[in-house]
Amino acid sequence: MTAGSHFEDYAPGQQFESRGRTVTDADIRLFVGATNCDHPNHTDAEYCKRHPIFDRPCAQGVLVLGLLDGFLAETVTTRMAASLNYGHDKVRYLKPTYINDTVHGEIEVSECVDRDDTWGLVRFDARAVNQDGEAVLYESHLVMVRKRSAEAAAT
Repeated sequence: MTAGSHFEDYAPGQQFESRGRTVTDADIRLFVGATNCDHPNHTDAEYCKRHPIFDRPCAQGVLVLGLLDGFLAETVTTRMAASLNYGHDKVRYLKPTYINDTVHGEIEVSECVDRDDTWGLVRFDARAVNQDGEAVLYESHLVMVRKRSAEAAAT
């Protein structure tokens, strides 16, 4: 596992942007089937018409978080030599994501912390942004990334 970016290749301020993905009713219903998260906010149009915030069914926040996680993987972490997800901090659901909204990820390295001789921790500030340029979700995503020197020592 020598190809790809190492901890030393990241610095605060680096930015990445993912492709977009349109959220469908099928996405929401498959998520309900996988998680049993069947709140009326996500599946009941009549309930949503009476809701003070939602005017129609919206995607589960954790579904949108999963999309953002996928954007980060596709855009950044699959290009790393060796890495592992260390956690999601400060997740905030800022606006609803509705059926037929198209979201993409805007990702920025905010911190690089030296952990030990083998690993460093990279913090990414990540936002899911809809087709209108509105951030719908924010998270601080932590990834452990192998150091180049540790990989060289292992060979």
